[in-house]
Amino acid sequence: MRTFRFLLSLLLVAFLAACSGPEEPSLTAPSQTLPPTVPLPEEPDALAFSDPVASGDVEPLTLRVSVPRMTFVAPHVVDETDPIEVLVTDLLTDGLTERDPYTGEVGPGLAQLWSVSEDRLTWTFLLGARDFSNGSPITADDVVASLNRVAAQGVQSLSGVNLAVVDGYAAVAAGETPVMTGVVAPDDATVVITLTEPYEPLAELLAGVTFGVFPVDIDTTGALPLSSSRSFVPTAMWDEGFRVKADGLDGTISAIEVWADPDASLIADGEVDLAIGVPTDDVPDGFNSSWAQRSADAFFALNHDVAPFDDPVVRRALLRAIDQTELRDEFFPEAGIMQGFVPQDVPGGSPDACGEYCETILRRARGAVRDTGAGDVPFTVDFFVDDIDDSEQRLAEAIVATLRNVGLNATARAHSIDDYGARIAAGDMAMFRFGSVSTALIADADLADMFHTNGPDNVTNTSIPEFDALVEEARVTIDADERAALYAEAENLLFKEAVVVPLVEFRQRIVLGERIESAGLEPDGSLDLGSVVFLGPEE
Repeated sequence: MRTFRFLLSLLLVAFLAACSGPEEPSLTAPSQTLPPTVPLPEEPDALAFSDPVASGDVEPLTLRVSVPRMTFVAPHVVDETDPIEVLVTDLLTDGLTERDPYTGEVGPGLAQLWSVSEDRLTWTFLLGARDFSNGSPITADDVVASLNRVAAQGVQSLSGVNLAVVDGYAAVAAGETPVMTGVVAPDDATVVITLTEPYEPLAELLAGVTFGVFPVDIDTTGALPLSSSRSFVPTAMWDEGFRVKADGLDGTISAIEVWADPDASLIADGEVDLAIGVPTDDVPDGFNSSWAQRSADAFFALNHDVAPFDDPVVRRALLRAIDQTELRDEFFPEAGIMQGFVPQDVPGGSPDACGEYCETILRRARGAVRDTGAGDVPFTVDFFVDDIDDSEQRLAEAIVATLRNVGLNATARAHSIDDYGARIAAGDMAMFRFGSVSTALIADADLADMFHTNGPDNVTNTSIPEFDALVEEARVTIDADERAALYAEAENLLFKEAVVVPLVEFRQRIVLGERIESAGLEPDGSLDLGSVVFLGPEE
């Protein structure tokens, strides 16, 4: 019996709660049980911009960033639906591998190099000589403990379930044992990961923020913030923020400060360079802003085992009937149109996978419904009721009206949030509100988890042999470009088969200060340092 993760069904609620407005700044200890064991550095005297130009040469700069609130937790419990928490944790922790902040390519993190056995089942990572920010060395035992903590989260870790290919993951996820047999430390500088099947995206997976490394004795040690980052070294910490120094990065930015700013006053006063997560109504007058796409989507799932959606012709008719832009404008005005499952900056995504399949053509939709006789089959459009407003109900009712307009016998049906997950697990709902999010920035996580026949989140009961074959071929393809092409082909197939009714992809607003020409975020919500462009000197 397939196990479903219920967390995804509540994504919209979590997203709204994470971005709904000011909160008191709070900083929690990494252990979540004990306060720091060493004194914190004092708060800097004042904010003062560095001069970006001296003698015609660009000097290293401190990039100052503000967020609505300050939270820091250990990587294995980071809330992947909360982009602010992801941003903070990403700056302070690294895993075995890491994405280069300027090129986006995956390379050494805490591991300085790695090798793969001839059968592609054994990955050996050799650690570099790195210390945690409290001075203790980072050892292979720390890496092993960190990966086991992720596995122990089981289906509650949105990215952690991708460790299912690691030998022994299932037993740890089920709580039967605390240690994966496939993750061992032969010595202090070596980590060996053994897989049950070849999985070439492993290095890219381990670069995700969820797989950041923390000490074995996480509950008894650590300064706040404890850091394992090889790119950024903490140099100061205060109630409202922290400073990290860039270490060995090939770029303009030499340090980053992150400040809690619930009311966007720091950006309004010109004291920070970027303000992230500012509600539209709080953007100061006269300031430029931009949107950054997030790896978080909202859609209506279609149960392929329940009539009338066991017929792909009917599923395609829905895509022809529903106007994404119209629904976005009414219900998600600050979101973008969902064009695919894989974020645009992640290898393996298509520029517009939905494309022609999502073009609204009511005449064709009505004809398909009539020809299949699907109008004779009653079904419900299920949604969850939240305490924020009635938008979910209005959205479901708008969908029902559209479906009835093309001849389908649909009725809206509400559920409490507590009941919704159980209803999804029962597998008897025909069409229901759903979504996805991940900080594992690999196409496999966006596609295989939800739509492979044996995927852990296959709540739609999708079973498309051609799609399964493409994913399985991609997983064993060593060449990265060839692997990305296979995932792109698989993504296009999902929309051809109309596996869901896409709605929107969520975005984060970035307000630019007077020194910044442009800036962006990674799809998981972390800073994209390669996109930050400082304005040059005035003529």
